Formats: sequence, structure tokens, C-alpha cells
Amino acid sequence: MTTSQVYRISGLATLVGAITFAAHIVLRSVITATLDPSASAQQNLWVPINLLGVLGAILVLLGLPAICARATEKTGLAGFIGTALIALAWMFFGFFLSLYAVLVLPWLAIRAPALVAASAPLPAAFLIAFIVGLAAWIIGAALLAVPFMRGRVHPRWIGYLLPASALWMVIGNLVIAPSGPASNLAINLLSNLGPVLLVIGVGYLGSQMLSEQPA
Repeated sequence: MTTSQVYRISGLATLVGAITFAAHIVLRSVITATLDPSASAQQNLWVPINLLGVLGAILVLLGLPAICARATEKTGLAGFIGTALIALAWMFFGFFLSLYAVLVLPWLAIRAPALVAASAPLPAAFLIAFIVGLAAWIIGAALLAVPFMRGRVHPRWIGYLLPASALWMVIGNLVIAPSGPASNLAINLLSNLGPVLLVIGVGYLGSQMLSEQPA
């Protein structure tokens, strides 16, 4: 298999993963808009919707190394580290949280609904993982964005979208919906905009790799 073929396959995986994960975010925001967390996790569509998130997150993770390799000559060490940090953050926010929603939340919603209520305190280990993941996202997005902002890699708007996704993760989780899913659909969608912005960016970069000519 040639390098161009690897890039094209990785680009397709990234693009499909980005679309799938964005669809999962929208659908999850819809079904959590009018119900409390324990009731949402018991809905028939809860597991299938979050399985979309798991699949999308995996495909994006598989495509990120190729995106990094394709641009490594222009992004340099900063871009490499930035991509690695974004991948680390995505393992938590994209993959782990979606998998947790599939395997654990439905069981907790039945056996111990008080633990998934909006007012329930979060475990210390979860908070630490959240903070580490968020820090990795912010730093990684900033490092990867610099070459795009300086015009060494195109398109330039990616350089603004990546930090915006990290900033919106902070706003969405700490300002718009600090207690979790809201009863208002618009607020739900706004609070989840951070991951959507990220997958738009990486999805576009993946689509660029689809045009790679066979070597």
C-alpha cells in the first residue's frame, strides 16, 4: 500500500468519524433536552446514539496520525505535540465518555439513579481526568493552530477553529451548562459546540487527504 493510499484511507476515516460524532452530539442533545439524566440513559435510543459517538471517536483517532504526518514538514515539532495532545484529550472527551455512556450510565440509571442526577457530586478521579483532558485540548489546539495562523499550512481558518473549540469546551461546560444537560435544546446544543467545532476542523483536514494522488 502506498503512502497516498494510506492518506486517503485515513482521510476517509477522519471525515466519516467527524460526521458520525457530530450527528451523535446533535441526537444526544435532543434526547437529553427534556429529561433528567437518569431518565435519558434509560431511553431506547440512548445506547445506539452513544455507540455512534464511540464509532466516530475511534475513526477520528485513527485518522489523526495521518493528518499529523501529512503536515509534519510544515507544522514541525509544535504541530506534532499539538496533535498528540488533541488525540489524548479526544480519548477522554470523545471515546471514553461515549463508551461510559454506553456501558455504565444505563446500568447506573436503573441501579443508582441518584449517582447520575444533575446534583450528584462527581468522583475526584473523574474531575482530575476532565481537567487533564481539557488542558491537553487547550494546549494541543494552540500548538497545532500556530502553523495555520501563520499561513504555513492551509486553510488559515483551521488555525482559528481549533482554539475556538477548546475555548468553547470551557464555556460550554463551566458557563452554559455547568450542571450537565439542560432542559432547553438550544442550550444543550450550545454547550456541546466545542467537540463539534473540533470535528469540523479535523474532518475538513481529512477531506483534503481524499484528494491525494496515488504515488
